[in-house]
Parts: sequence; structure tokens; C-alpha cells
Amino acid sequence: MSRGRRIAIVAGEVVSPEGATAADVLIEDGLIAQVGEVERSGAEVIDATGCLVLPGAIDVHTHVFGGVRDDTRSALLGGTTTALAFVDALEGERPVEAARRTLAGELPDSLVDLAFHAVIWEPLAYRSGDMRDVAEMGIGSVKLWLSYIELGIMADDDVALAVMQEAAALGMVVLAHCENGRAIDLLTRQLVAQGRLGLDSLPRSRPIALEAECVHRFLALAEVAGATPYVVHVTGARPLAEIAAARRRGMTVYGEVCPHHLRFERACHEGPDALRYVMTPPLRTAGDRTALLRGLRDGALDTYASDHCHLRLDRDKLPVAGDFTKVPTGLPGIGARLPLGFAAAVDGEAPLSPERLVEVACAAPARIFGLYPQKGTIAPGSDADIVVWDPSRLSRLTLASLGDGLDWSPYEGIEVPGSIRCVLARGDRVVEDGRFTGDEHRGAYLPVGRVSAPAQ
Repeated sequence: MSRGRRIAIVAGEVVSPEGATAADVLIEDGLIAQVGEVERSGAEVIDATGCLVLPGAIDVHTHVFGGVRDDTRSALLGGTTTALAFVDALEGERPVEAARRTLAGELPDSLVDLAFHAVIWEPLAYRSGDMRDVAEMGIGSVKLWLSYIELGIMADDDVALAVMQEAAALGMVVLAHCENGRAIDLLTRQLVAQGRLGLDSLPRSRPIALEAECVHRFLALAEVAGATPYVVHVTGARPLAEIAAARRRGMTVYGEVCPHHLRFERACHEGPDALRYVMTPPLRTAGDRTALLRGLRDGALDTYASDHCHLRLDRDKLPVAGDFTKVPTGLPGIGARLPLGFAAAVDGEAPLSPERLVEVACAAPARIFGLYPQKGTIAPGSDADIVVWDPSRLSRLTLASLGDGLDWSPYEGIEVPGSIRCVLARGDRVVEDGRFTGDEHRGAYLPVGRVSAPAQ
């Protein structure tokens, strides 16, 4: 749609991790052509006076398949123009077969550009060569589940190490859900035997000590394998300490935080709305929230992602609300993530600066997962994925503004210190003053070029 079009975004402050600069942005044929003083003649002009001009945000932790059109519309409404999504396999399906099926069946409905994470969904079926096959499709990362023994998806240490060895040889990033699955399985069975099925048992079954232990073990295995580890949804101080210790040993380790762990606390699991906070790992203490915000602000954490899941409250969660072992874990958030980044705050702590938000929500995700500088920056030659953020127009998150077609959000009603004036995705104007205008826009598959075949 953007072919032949020239758009000039003028009079705004262009934000990068290094700072904000008064500059115009010229877009031609879906790419950024100039930043600074630009030639406006013949261009459609977007007036960004008083606004921040940001790169389109990148959400590196999403579960959008199954609701991809609704979820990616929500992403665009919230300023996210690119996502990395986990490719779950059907029973007996190899990771590359799952990726091919998803590329053919799901991508045509996506409104944002997508890269894929492979997933080790049946650990006992993993075989050497699985990672090579997905790497040849341009998939540059793989996820291990180190919990959920009851679902059959938990990888024991031998399988996890083998996957990491192959991923290391290919230059792939290894993500892991870090909780000690066997210990959690025991604690869960004990709570069930005691008849303690209420939702307040969720955090009792999954204490932060078991997350920290698993982070330590995951990083030790990655060190042995020579792999690049990425810890998803870090929840507090103890797992953060394990990441810091590995970095002191000289390891490259990436850590991620999600908006729900930044905003909510353990008491939510015990209140009348506990069903809205069923997630794993669960919520932690106020002190853990403080540690996360400091870590995100100061560099102990690298990325800010949603862990978005397309789950309805009425259909998926309410029918099993009386048993914490049966309620599906996860919550929506792909559309709320970037606005919540501007609202991220813990009592007594400085909020994120716009520059730091661009780093953790745009630039670092692109660099870590091999998409930079096509994505994650406003620079000549980059895709024209741009968010114009107006800090003078305060807003409130609503189900209508999130636009994911779901019947709930844990973020509904939260006030945000600003609003999105417009969003461009590869030069297409897909959001205007909170309205979705991108019905004709389609996302593209993003193969990662940095993965390589192992040496012979």
C-alpha cells in the first residue's frame, strides 16, 4: 500500500535510546528516507508538534496464534508494529513442520510483521537437526519449558543441554520459562491433597525460590553449551540476582520483564478478582516490583514484553475458576504494553524515561533477535514503523481502545500519561487518534539472517 507514497512527519521529537532530538522524518515507499531537515514537497504531512516520535515497538514474547488477527490489531492500536511469536507444535509434529504450518495458515491474517520462536513442545521427541531445520527457515531462537511436567512439555536437563548445544552451533538465542517443574509438581499435589484448590494456592505452589533456582540451572547449562540464554518474564529480586551473578562470570545473558509483574502484587491472587491474575510465574511482592523497575531502568533487565495470550474470561477461565490447577494461565497485554511503559512506576521510584522505554521496547528486542536495523530504530533505510505519542493528551485503557476482541483485561481502567496520535507500519497509516485504519495492511514474515549452519 505504501509504494509510491511520501510522508513527512514534522515538528516532533525523535526518540532513540541516546536521546530525543527535534527532527522531521521523511518516508518513501515504506522506508525511512531522511531524518532531520527533510524535503517536504509532494509529501503527505503529519504534524507531530508537541509529540514524541518513536520507532514502532517490538513485542518479543507473544502467543498470538489462534487469535492472530484480533491480537495483531490490538498490537497496532498500542503502537506495536512487530512481534515474535511462539510456534507450538501439534502432537507428533517436528518444530520445522509446525513452523511451516503456522507460516501458511496464520501469517496471512497477521496485521504486524512477525518473526518466529521455535518451541520444544515434546522434549522426549527432540532429535539433533531439529534446530538446523528451523534455522534454515530463518528462525533464530528457540524456547524451552523447564516447568509444566503435567502438560508433558517440560524439558529435563539432558534435553535442555542438547538443545542448547545445537542452538549454540547455529547462533540461535535460547529462551526458557524458568521454574523448577518437579518441585512445583510436588507442591501442587500436596495442596490438592489438602483440598486447597482456591486461586490463592497458585503463588504457594510456585514460590520465587524455585524460579531463582531454575534460572541458576538454566544459565549453568547455557554456560556449558556456549549458548546465548534469554530468561523470559523475570518476576523479582532473586532471579535477577542469578542473572547478575552469571554476568559477573562473563556470560552474555538477557532478561525480560512483563507489565503485569511490574504493576501487580501477590495480594491480587487472594482478592475477589483473583481470576484476572492467573499467570505463571505468579505475582510477587512490592519489593520485587521495585527491583524489576530498577532493573529495567538501570540495565539489569534488557527487554519489556507482554507475554500476551488470547484467553477469554467467560469461556476459558470462569468455568474452572474453583480449581487453580485447571484455570488456563496467561493474560492479554499486547496492546497495553507500550502505553503501560509510559505509566510504569513504583512508589518512590523514578519512572522509565522515553529513551529507556525505546531501548527496552524497540531497539534491544530488534538487536537481540536479529532484526536491527530493519526494525527498532528511526534511521534511513529502516522500515517506516513509527509511533507518534502525544504526552499532552492523557488517556485511559479500555476494552474498546485495546481492540483485541476479548471480554476482559487486567489493565482496564488504568490511566496513561499520554496517548497515541498515529501509528505507521511500513509506511501505512494503520492507527489515527485511537481508531484502527489498517484494514488493508498485512504483516510480513521476518526471517532472521544471522543464524548459520554448523561448521563441518
